[in-house]
Amino acid sequence: MNNRVTLTGKLLEDPKVRTLEFRGSTTDIVSLWLEVPSGERKDRFTVEIFCPAQQEAAKAMRKGVLAEVTGVLRHDRWKDRATSRWVGKVFVAIDPAEGKVKSLGMAEADSEAA
Repeated sequence: MNNRVTLTGKLLEDPKVRTLEFRGSTTDIVSLWLEVPSGERKDRFTVEIFCPAQQEAAKAMRKGVLAEVTGVLRHDRWKDRATSRWVGKVFVAIDPAEGKVKSLGMAEADSEAA
C-alpha cells in the first residue's frame, strides 16, 4: 500500500456511529475527531473506520484518550444541493484488514486549559 498515514493525537469527542443503508443492507461507520500536535500548531483530522474489528476498538475509547491510527488518506467530493458547487473533504480511512486504531491511554491535560 503506497498511501499510508499514521497519526497520534487526542480524541476531541467520543466516537460517533453512523448507520448507512445501501442496496437493502446497512453498514456502520465509526468516526473519530483527532487533534494532532505539530510543533506549535494543532491540526484536526477526521478518521472514518469501516473495519468491524477496528470499530469495536474505537467504540471503547472516550474523549481525551491519546490514540494512534493507521490508515489511508481519502478525498471525498460531492455537489452541494443548495449552491450546486463541488465541495469535498480529506480524511483518514481505516478499511477492513488495512489499518488500525489503538488507545495509548489518557492524554495529558493542556496547560492552556488552566
